[in-house]
Amino acid sequence: MADKTEKTLKRALKRNPEDTQVLAQLVNLLRFTGKHDQALSHLERYLNGHPDDFDALILYGDTLLEVEAYDDAVATFIRTCELKDCAKAHYSLAKSYDNKGMSDEAIKEHNRAIELEPECAEAYYRLGMTYARADKQEEALVAFQKCLKYDQSCAKAHSEMALIYERKDKKDTAIDELKKAVEKDPRNAQWHCNLGAIYGDQGMFDEAINEFRTAIALGSDRAEEHYNLGVALSNKGEVEEAIAEFMEALAVEPDSPKTLFNLGLAYLRKGLNSKAVKCLTECLDLDVDNAKAYFYLGSAYLGKGDVKNAVACFERAVAIQPKDWQSYYYLGVAYDHTGDVEKAKGAYKRAEKLRSERSKPPRGSDSADETS
Repeated sequence: MADKTEKTLKRALKRNPEDTQVLAQLVNLLRFTGKHDQALSHLERYLNGHPDDFDALILYGDTLLEVEAYDDAVATFIRTCELKDCAKAHYSLAKSYDNKGMSDEAIKEHNRAIELEPECAEAYYRLGMTYARADKQEEALVAFQKCLKYDQSCAKAHSEMALIYERKDKKDTAIDELKKAVEKDPRNAQWHCNLGAIYGDQGMFDEAINEFRTAIALGSDRAEEHYNLGVALSNKGEVEEAIAEFMEALAVEPDSPKTLFNLGLAYLRKGLNSKAVKCLTECLDLDVDNAKAYFYLGSAYLGKGDVKNAVACFERAVAIQPKDWQSYYYLGVAYDHTGDVEKAKGAYKRAEKLRSERSKPPRGSDSADETS
């Protein structure tokens, strides 16, 4: 269908090369189908005869951005600003600067666009996004709040504010903002996922499970959603359901170390040691220095009665994380099973020393010397 439409538009443009409506339709179709070189060629041919056509220049600059020709895009949009001092031109230039990582220049152009259209909610949203990318979080919050002043229905502004509050470790405020986003746009799966992730971090596993399931029901069938749902179910103790979700995640992304790790851990909790060994071994094939994976793999081997491999795993775990007292303790347990009493004593002694050091208050803390 697209090929037929393309041919029709090309014939129409050939008959009348000055028809800007047909030109725009053809260019947008070529961009949509990934034929950017052809789109640029048609625009350049037209602009050779009409170098000051504002709309054609905007379309040309947008196409240049899509092929990451950022310098040429900047030059094009500077020209549009010279031709017409309007919000659209300055926003387009700001977008080009954003893509080049020139945040200060982008902010200046966004502010000029706002001067020209001071009640444009979208302009404040775009400014907020630039501030956020430049790590100017307070300024971003102000911009998003102004966006909501002029458009209270702007759910995406609430979502972006939530991300900032989460980075500022204001989890409750982040949850409130995401709830507002979801209320205004309940079919946005990503926001349900983001809300579920914060609930999970807060230990609110029932709420997290509900949000991840809602996201999946809305059609978000990414590995990440199934993985996060699996983690929440596992944390709640619903291990069998967690296993099913980790399996779903692996069906989408089979080489995910974190999913293999958590699936192995779930199998271990169910006493399915052979399956745990398989998953944790595959995890370590992809993440060779994962000390926790070696620790749990050692535990699975102990559960199978394979003491030799258990010792090897615990030894590898302490080599990677030499201050992990639990790995030393279970290394001692494994040595005990081999009958090597001296090595077991050494491992237990090391575990106890590390555990006692961990329980001591840091030097210089208020509780370090209560008699002073």
